[in-house]
Amino acid sequence: MSDLKLPEINSVALSGRLTRDPELRVLASGLSVCEFGLAATRTTKTRDGERKEDTYYGEVVCWDKLAQYIGDRVRKGRPVYVEGRLALDQWTDQASGARRSKTRIVANRVQVLDWDDDGRQSSAPPAVALRPGPAAAQTPQTFGDQDGADDDLPF
Repeated sequence: MSDLKLPEINSVALSGRLTRDPELRVLASGLSVCEFGLAATRTTKTRDGERKEDTYYGEVVCWDKLAQYIGDRVRKGRPVYVEGRLALDQWTDQASGARRSKTRIVANRVQVLDWDDDGRQSSAPPAVALRPGPAAAQTPQTFGDQDGADDDLPF
């Protein structure tokens, strides 16, 4: 089984609400980093037909332009959609000397799901660099019949 090749997939997508205001910092290198908490609730039905809510509380970190955007425009309680990857941070606690770890979501996309007070939809630009360097060449995808070009599709 040593020749088995597994795909290298580390991807997460969640929607939920911010549990606290984002904490925006600028590192000595000039790079912006923003951290916030996210509560994502999943509702299911039990065998008895009762509704059951299961809430995941996670930490999200974003970098560079996305961090600046989130730190400037988003506040506690706002609903967001987050795409990113899982990362494990490990360190030694200076007070006790014990090893500590925390799993966080490193976001490469955060989209606010409600509207600003001035009536504009609040969403991050579609192409945002996760780390310093050239921004990823991404274009927003649109689905549905935009100009009638899909009229001849059989489905």
